Amino acid sequence: MLQRLAWAKSAAFSVLILAAACGQPAGNLADTPEIVETEAAAPDPAKSFTPSILVMLDEEMAAVVRENKVASLSYVLIKDGQRVASGFHGTRTLDTADPVDDRTIYRIYSMTKPVTAVGLLMLYEEGKFSLDDPITKFLPEMSKLEVFDGLSAGSIRTRPVNHVPTMRELLLHTAGFGYGDGRPDYVSQQFMARQIDSAASSDELVEKVARILLKYQPGEAWSYSIASDLQGVIIERITGQSLQQYLEERIFAPLDMADTGFTVDEGDSSRLAILTSWTPEAGMQPLPGPIQTLRAAEVARYSGGHGLVSTIADYERFAAMLLNGGSLGDVRLLKPETVSMMVTNGLAFLDANTGLPLYRPSAGIGYGFGVGVVDDTIASGLGAPEGSFFWDGATGTWFWVDPRHDLIFIGMLQNMSSSPILMRRAAMQRVYHALITDYFPTPH
Repeated sequence: MLQRLAWAKSAAFSVLILAAACGQPAGNLADTPEIVETEAAAPDPAKSFTPSILVMLDEEMAAVVRENKVASLSYVLIKDGQRVASGFHGTRTLDTADPVDDRTIYRIYSMTKPVTAVGLLMLYEEGKFSLDDPITKFLPEMSKLEVFDGLSAGSIRTRPVNHVPTMRELLLHTAGFGYGDGRPDYVSQQFMARQIDSAASSDELVEKVARILLKYQPGEAWSYSIASDLQGVIIERITGQSLQQYLEERIFAPLDMADTGFTVDEGDSSRLAILTSWTPEAGMQPLPGPIQTLRAAEVARYSGGHGLVSTIADYERFAAMLLNGGSLGDVRLLKPETVSMMVTNGLAFLDANTGLPLYRPSAGIGYGFGVGVVDDTIASGLGAPEGSFFWDGATGTWFWVDPRHDLIFIGMLQNMSSSPILMRRAAMQRVYHALITDYFPTPH
């Protein structure tokens, strides 16, 4: 309360005491000065940032469009629930002047993973499973898993699993599965050789994955994997709904994420950003095929690991729900303690010789359920405080949430090539350079 309010109350009380001491009636209280309770104006969150550095941020984001590496790049920076900076650079297609905006639809690829994790955790809160349950409770096809143990004279050595992967390990990506993401190890190459991502149904996906060896013993290491796709299958098997139906009913509709889903209706196709490929040699070229349209008839199955499209406006609402501990407005999807578990580092692997952390997305970064988590600001080199969480998409989309500073950042672009255009690190470094704060990272 302002000092003048305290003074006014004290003055009014003194008038009463003085009148009583003199034997005089206090008179009508209306004769005393009127006490007006006022509140200090809320601070402007934009004043938390150095404007010139935010200008530098915008110039860096715009540069990849200006240099013809992507057709568009969109971003927003939100603090204390208000947008303090944004940029919508470029056009939705290569041959029009149609500018991108809040409602331009982007393929978000692995930014699907946090959404799938939220969907699965909602079922966890309903008691549909325990985190220590074996995944075979819902994926019985996984009952005969084995672990890759190397190659000898062209023969594959294997080991039996020491336990069936658990639901917790599946959420943490420590279950041992591989991924068809181009890595050179034997298991990852098997995912590519057997064309796992081309599975025509969820059941076929599980059957194919069950025939591939694990990279590690369950719980022995972290490895980015097919786990989120398997989480999506488990959602379908628990609920009897398609992943699209379930996420629409339980997450997208309640959060008013009208433009998020696995397909794009004909009436919305004019808002879908073009997907391009860029290399220094060939420049920017549109990618051919159904990935440009994403019509329902062209999507064989719904992927919990990389299938969604969304907009800046929609994903902002999803991120705000996580920042708010599972709620947005009057809608609550998760309990605060469940969100806290989701966005807390669950990796504790240490090198036996050095005592240093092992098996992480990168230095200073741990992993929760569907998100990377900053647990060492200095080692990460990102500037974000410990407890910030984030993830990216294969086409260059990214987001992060910083609960310490009540901050959200979302960026969207569309490049799929051997020359990735990844802007999150640059954006984080600029934002925390611009942020005026008394925060100092914990020294390690």
